[in-house]
Formats: sequence, structure tokens, C-alpha cells
Amino acid sequence: MMTATGPQLPQLAFTRRTAMTLMSAGAVAAVTGCSLLEGEPDVPWLWSEEQEAAERMLLALEDDSDVKAIRAEMRSKLASSPRGAIGDAQITLDESLSQWTRSLIFCEVLHRPTRPMLLWMTDDTPREWNGYELGGVGMSGDNPDAIYCTAGIDGGGRYEILGKYHEDSRPVQFLMEVNAGDMGQPQNVMPVSDGEHADIHNTSMLSDRELVVAEDGTFRITLGGEGEGPNHLAIPESGYAMVGVRNIMSNWTDKAPQLTINRLDEVAEEPWTLETVKQRVVDDLEGYIGFWSNFPNIWFGGIKPNERSEPMGRPGAWGFVGGMNFSLGEGEVFLVTTDPGAAKYTGFQIINPWMIAPDARNKQVCLNLGQTTKNADGTITYVIAKEDPGVANWLDTDGMSDGIGIFRWQQVPPDMSNEGLIRDFRVIKRNELDAMTEIPRVTADQRKEQVEARFAAYSSRAT
Repeated sequence: MMTATGPQLPQLAFTRRTAMTLMSAGAVAAVTGCSLLEGEPDVPWLWSEEQEAAERMLLALEDDSDVKAIRAEMRSKLASSPRGAIGDAQITLDESLSQWTRSLIFCEVLHRPTRPMLLWMTDDTPREWNGYELGGVGMSGDNPDAIYCTAGIDGGGRYEILGKYHEDSRPVQFLMEVNAGDMGQPQNVMPVSDGEHADIHNTSMLSDRELVVAEDGTFRITLGGEGEGPNHLAIPESGYAMVGVRNIMSNWTDKAPQLTINRLDEVAEEPWTLETVKQRVVDDLEGYIGFWSNFPNIWFGGIKPNERSEPMGRPGAWGFVGGMNFSLGEGEVFLVTTDPGAAKYTGFQIINPWMIAPDARNKQVCLNLGQTTKNADGTITYVIAKEDPGVANWLDTDGMSDGIGIFRWQQVPPDMSNEGLIRDFRVIKRNELDAMTEIPRVTADQRKEQVEARFAAYSSRAT
């Protein structure tokens, strides 16, 4: 919204607190990010004034005519690309473009290192709270079992992150990392050469293995400088960097910790208005969409239809990740059997040909260790199919014949190997599956209960 006096954020009408009036320059009151306000039990656990203001800014910018024009131009380009020729890529292109656009806008909203915000950013599944709906905010292969929080910081600065775990629950894994560069420009952070992409440069990482937490569930993490206490992360000496947090939730009703970031060294505050954020969005959107739309072609060096990668170790030895492509013909399903090994968390999800995930609330498009039924030997057999085959661990393709799958093993012991994690991997006919009586099954009523439970559990993130 533009006025004669300059850019403004949409006026926010809060029902739980005194309304926060945003200044005409677009400034937001300095409060917490990814956190709950004390003494207000009706406020969602992950809500904050900054979170809502950022999302309201996102909603305004995604509706901006200049942003829409860039997205339309990229749609035309991608629709005529080789990947766009895939039928299911055509069908899912508009949703993927919308999610990349929101993701880039969020990256630019967060670009305020002099007065940083640590906010709940990526989630391919829409969330409804605070009287509005925020569409999916997707980048590429985002895990529906993760609550991601992100902040932008200055290299050479000094920061603290204050955290508090929920008194009743904790994520199965907490990971915080600092990465050099601006993920609003991924082509500069993850350069491609010789057909392979280079991983984002990780400056430092802290997991719940090392995190020192007080008896009341609180903790303090310092970033930059020499460090103060046991929880310290190094950051680059200069340039822009991003702090990323993964909270892995095997039980979707568990809560991520409250997190607040503060800058400790004195710096002049830089301009941060709807106008300055929009300019960054307009400058970066084409490159952002161009990079992530091409990412499936370079992911694991490029995976052909009905083939897979070997599970790859994560930097810092906190887990393994693997990928696959599926292309199903009439009457075909994909059978995959994995071994969870010693991992405390496993996840297997279906995503579209652009690597954007369907709505995880409404369909069984992903399953984690807490949602699966094991075989007699402890392995897990999944069946990827367009229609419900009646097996317990069905992965719904959301109507797609062609798509991508991601395997994850996390919270693993340091000596765990990737050998034998994938036991079976093949396309079979539906009638062959019907003859496999050893695979766990569910009734139609049990499936209905599964899906209904998913919606309620996932939606609890916004409560």
C-alpha cells in the first residue's frame, strides 16, 4: 500500500493485545521473534508482533503489480523449459512459483541485520492464524516435520539468541547453523560448476547434543566475538550471513523452542521499509526463481526417473539424506523399504517435480518414524501410489504420476553408516502389491482416522 507520504505496512488489528500501529516508514516495534509473549496463554506459541508484521508485509508484497509481473515472466519461461514439459510440472508450476515468491519475500523481509528478527519462515503447508491465511513458503525439498526459523546478521557483529523450551515437549532434534551469504541470492551462495552444486558455506553449527540448557529449559547462545559461556557460534568476520534453525518434530503436536535474537554491539540502524524491502524483492526474484526451479536438475547430480541417490551424510554428522525420482505408469506403484537403523528420526516425503511439497495436513504425502508401521524385522515398507492401496505406509502422490521423494535419517549416533539404509526400491504392478500379505495394512476407517489426525496435529503449530 502506497500513500502520498510514503510506503506503509498494512494496518494490523490485534484482538489479543493493544493494536500495534506501524509507523509510516514501515518500522516495527522491537519485540521477540519465534516466541510467545509472557502471561498471554491465548497467543499462539510461535506468534510475535514481528512475526505477524513480517507476514503482513509479505502478503502486501506478493500482491504488488511489479512482483506479479516478474512472476508472470518467469512462468512463461519455465512453462517452455524441459522440466516444464513434464505433465505434473505444468500442473504444479503456479503453486511452486507462488511459494518461491513468498520465500524470497521472507528472505528480504528478514534482511535487517542491524535490528535482526528470528522468525518462523519456511513451511510449504499454508498456515491460518491471526485472522488471515499465509500460503506455503517454499524453497526446495522443505521438510514438513521441521519448523524452520531464520535471521539475517552482519559478519563481525555480536549477537545473542535467548531460547526456552516448552515445559511439556521438545523437538526430537534441534539444529542451529550460521551460513555465509544471502539466501535471497542462492546462485551466489550455492554456485554451480561442472553440473554439480556446491553446498552453502557453513560457518558453524550447534545441535542439542552440545547445547547447554538450564533446568528451567532456558538457554543462551552467543554469536560473534570471543563468546560468553558454553553455547557459542562463530560467524564470518564480514559480509551478510544467515542464522538457520531446524526443529525436527516427530510428533506434530510438540513445540519448537521460543527464540529471540538481539544485537549486542552498537550500530546505526539501516533503513527498513516496505519500499526498501520491495526493491530487494524486485532485484532478486528472477534469479531466486531461476535457481530453485533448476535445482531438481542438479540435486545429487541429477536423478533420472525411477532412480535414486545413495544416502549422503550431513555436514556435522547429524544425519543422512537421500533422493529419488518416480514416474508411474498405469497400474503401477513404487515399493520402497528402508531401515531406520539407530536414527531417532526418519522421514520420507513426496514433492512435486519442482521440489515443492503438497499440503501435508490434508493428505498422507509424508511419513516420519512416529507415523509409520514397521515390518516384523524392524524395517519400514512404503508404497508410493496415486490411489490408496490400503497399506499402512502409503505415500499419496497428490495425484501426480511424476515427482520426487526425499529420505531422511536424523539424530543419529556418530558411528552410524549409510550402508543398508535402503533395502528395496522398485516399481511394481498394483496386483503384485495385493499379493504381498506381509506388508502392514489399514482399513478405510483407519485411513480416515490417520488423515483427520494429521490435520489436527499439523494445525497445532499455529496455536
